[in-house]
Amino acid sequence: MEIIEIENFWQQAIEDLLNSKIDADKLNILARQTHDSIRRIDIYESYKKRAFKAVNEKQNFIDTSIPFVLAQRADLSQINKVWVLYIATYFGKSSISKWELFNRATFDKKRSIMLFENIQKDLSKYINYLSSFNFFDGCTYSNHRKFTAKRLTGEKGVFGSMEYFVKNIDQYSVENKMDFHTMYKLAEKIPNFGRLAAFDFSSSLVKCGLNIEEPQSMYAEHSTGPLDAIDLLVRLTNQKYSRNDKFKLCSDLMRWFQENSNIFMIGQVLEDALCNWNKNTSKYIKYRG
Repeated sequence: MEIIEIENFWQQAIEDLLNSKIDADKLNILARQTHDSIRRIDIYESYKKRAFKAVNEKQNFIDTSIPFVLAQRADLSQINKVWVLYIATYFGKSSISKWELFNRATFDKKRSIMLFENIQKDLSKYINYLSSFNFFDGCTYSNHRKFTAKRLTGEKGVFGSMEYFVKNIDQYSVENKMDFHTMYKLAEKIPNFGRLAAFDFSSSLVKCGLNIEEPQSMYAEHSTGPLDAIDLLVRLTNQKYSRNDKFKLCSDLMRWFQENSNIFMIGQVLEDALCNWNKNTSKYIKYRG
């Protein structure tokens, strides 16, 4: 989708819902942030193609160690795919150490994948393995996980979260379609996750085709980012909205784009685009991830 098309969408949505317009430059930056957000979703199709190729060529799992490629390989069981996405969400992709923490928790020292079935069968063996070396050495979490404790044991340690997830894997690996909000609320129960990680994990399940339906909202009531952006949008149109009015506008925007576009994962796209636009409405900045 071209930026000009996205810009036209936003212009029409603002006219329809707010009966107003915003500055052309600010509108263009909003469209460009939305374009970037769409591309971050679209890359999952590229991951899917890489996964398909890897299976056909019988590539080793380590050769497709990007978690969103692994989670779409047909030669991995669904329960392994869900485990991969849990680990990927827990540690995230660091700007410094990239996917190293994920790799340390997923592949052994021989670079072989540690399958979930074996972990479930003998969790203590897996925990002992991760404890046998300095797991966090030279690594950091992703930006979304920057407040997570860097410890394996004790209060808010990794192992407590892993033990919970292994015990409750059947809640997260589902055979029948489940609505996004149900999975989101289940994911919030995972120790050390919180709302953002729950949203990221649930969204990954959708994008990797693991039986979770698209979100039907921006989840503005669970995050300050999109609501702050909506507040700015309202102020730019010289209007005043109550907090409840802003929640309604979030819902109305979601519904407008659902009815007038075919953008996949529109709830995540709008939330991501608005949050990044709100950081700087005067200058376009390209954000990663």
